[in-house]
Amino acid sequence: MSCGTSTGQSMTGNTAQTASLAMPYRRLRCFLRGLSHVLVSMLYRLSYEGLENVPRNGPAILIANHTSLLDMFAIHVRVSPWIHWVSKQELFRVPLLAGLLRRLGCIPVQRDKADMTAARGIMNALKEKQIVGMFPQGTRVRPDQFASVRPRGGAVHFAMRTAVPILPVAINGRFRLFGRVRIVFGKPFQLSRSDLDRSLADPFERLTLDTMQRVFDLIGQADVYGQIRRSGGQDK
Repeated sequence: MSCGTSTGQSMTGNTAQTASLAMPYRRLRCFLRGLSHVLVSMLYRLSYEGLENVPRNGPAILIANHTSLLDMFAIHVRVSPWIHWVSKQELFRVPLLAGLLRRLGCIPVQRDKADMTAARGIMNALKEKQIVGMFPQGTRVRPDQFASVRPRGGAVHFAMRTAVPILPVAINGRFRLFGRVRIVFGKPFQLSRSDLDRSLADPFERLTLDTMQRVFDLIGQADVYGQIRRSGGQDK
């Protein structure tokens, strides 16, 4: 089982946020990946589809729906390159947890405003040919409530800015003891400004919804944001 070695050189700039991207904590990451594999295999019945779509290295932006705190671990088990997850700033306010998250290469983000420090961390990671993981909905959402939480546009913004492919991942099921959870990896795709429909009042919002829909399509959840998309993204 690979522990996801880095393909880049040591990073410069914003050292406090992204020093771990140079992989000085590879043993810790390898241990945690192995532990995650044992635990999720014992406690849950996971199935994986589309693993052939996972790139062998970055850069890439992985986007997924968020159902549980275990989502990241379940994905890491079968993705060889290390994923640097964008995580809410609140988690980094817990001293011991903050240290662990930084060693795991997580990138803190303030969700209630534009966070330039997080943006630099994401850009640095992508420049270093890493995989950055994001949950566009920004919070855990049950399958029967997908349509109630709109995705945020961070992944779309960085994908267009850097020409880095997006890897869609869908998680279907709930992490209950011995429960079935299906994880599907879709084919990577790229976005550009030509994908923006300028005839709409908010073309970026529409593209963000369409991008998240690619995740839901992997598990047969069609037209999740249908009413909003048909109204041009203005149904708020």
